[in-house]
Amino acid sequence: MRDPHHATSPEDLPQGSRRGSLADIEFIGETAVATLTVTELSSGAGADQLATLLHELAETGARHFILDVQNVQHMDSGCLGVLVEATGQLAKHGGRIALVNADRGVSYLFKLTRLDRIFPICRDVMSALAAVERTGNGADASDAA
Repeated sequence: MRDPHHATSPEDLPQGSRRGSLADIEFIGETAVATLTVTELSSGAGADQLATLLHELAETGARHFILDVQNVQHMDSGCLGVLVEATGQLAKHGGRIALVNADRGVSYLFKLTRLDRIFPICRDVMSALAAVERTGNGADASDAA
């Protein structure tokens, strides 16, 4: 099994895209972009599915993850915990997670919990790519929605 956080070059990452039960995944350089296809991510099954998705993304060797949550209308604290744990693991290897296309409810949840300081919430994938490639703690919100 290859080390998921040490791809030797962008050429070592999977190319193209694939469809999963929770998300469609594409790769842009060292970044995995996962467009979530579900409308709700709740504790229990939703949190387990999200944890599995993030583990699968890590297994690809992608350095950064962008989660396009355009379809997600509800997310709860159990899923926030999964994201916080995953970002801690990615940070050990210089990686970050950003969210794209968050609706008002999801954005509000991140602002209420102040997790918008850790996870950039961006309008589009290109802004998110720039955000995850910046150094620092994720507090830059210049591209936030």
